[in-house]
Amino acid sequence: MSEISDNSAEKQFNQIDFEQITTVVSSEFQVEEALIEHNIPTYYLRQQQETKQAFLKLLEKLETSNNIAIMRKQDGRIVLRVLPKPPTKQSNILINWILFFATIITTFFTGYLLSGDRLDPIVGGASFTIAIMAVIGVHEMGHKLTANRNKIDATPPYFIPGPPPIGNFLGIGTFGAVIMQKSLPPNKDSLFDIGASGPIFGFILAIIVSAIGLTFSQAQPPTGTETFLPAPLFFDLYLIFVMKPPPDFAVFLHPVAFAGWVGMIVTMLNLLPAAMLDGGHVSRSIFGEKTRLVLTFLSISMLIVAGFWPMAILVLFLAMYKHPGPLDDVSGLSTSRKLLAVVLIAIFALSSFIHYFVILLLSLMGL
Repeated sequence: MSEISDNSAEKQFNQIDFEQITTVVSSEFQVEEALIEHNIPTYYLRQQQETKQAFLKLLEKLETSNNIAIMRKQDGRIVLRVLPKPPTKQSNILINWILFFATIITTFFTGYLLSGDRLDPIVGGASFTIAIMAVIGVHEMGHKLTANRNKIDATPPYFIPGPPPIGNFLGIGTFGAVIMQKSLPPNKDSLFDIGASGPIFGFILAIIVSAIGLTFSQAQPPTGTETFLPAPLFFDLYLIFVMKPPPDFAVFLHPVAFAGWVGMIVTMLNLLPAAMLDGGHVSRSIFGEKTRLVLTFLSISMLIVAGFWPMAILVLFLAMYKHPGPLDDVSGLSTSRKLLAVVLIAIFALSSFIHYFVILLLSLMGL
């Protein structure tokens, strides 16, 4: 998704168009100066006025003429520009269905292999597929429903099939799923909602799936041939207070529990305040572009330390593109959403291995 630029205006606005647009803009804002710059109706607004609701009302009024508006601060002034609404390409829903069924096959094969000799592989394959597709699907549908509610044009989820576990490669049968936004969020509130909705919905289901899966998981003495996974904080808390395995026992994850583990990791990675990730949208709505860039490179450093090299490379690649921001990049974020950011931090902590880093840091400090 790229920012709407001044060069996107191919439509020629004549004097009558300009006067009509000026009347609409003036009905919602106090305008200090109105002019046409590079064929774009441009308005410099008075500083001390309400902008958030006025901008939303303006977008509704411009919809009838198939125009949109963008609002930015420029050299200490509030600048509003009116542009033709960019055309959106129709999605081919057949591609979504093909990828969906391909991911069902690859995740079933993953669950089949994970079952080993402890579980009927057909049951293991089916249970893993249902659990992992539900966690990933709910995450993406959280984004999609939020986009629809905020009148943001977005595609249905694209599920991405991936390799199953082969040899020492811990494949999970999928690389997740994505939706593509075809239009910008109207303001910082909607940008925050888009970023936060997926991780919140996905984490809730990941907790349910993890709890169910851990109930069916077995604690046994290790044989020395196991592959040990780092436990998210939620898993450690569940083992300590609910499952309570004997000391020196290993917990052999049921395929459903492994799906919950994957859901936790997906939530953690998506909540990193970096690039175009969900956490990047949240940090962009709260702090702005400059701070988001700093947080992006801190996130890349954390991924490298944690050994998530492929994700670190992906985030570095995404960081090369400037975040477009919302259409209204002037109005502030609501207080309720700033408070909700604290909940997102708690979700990040519960779904991550951050407690290991804290323990390591305290041990290095001799505490």
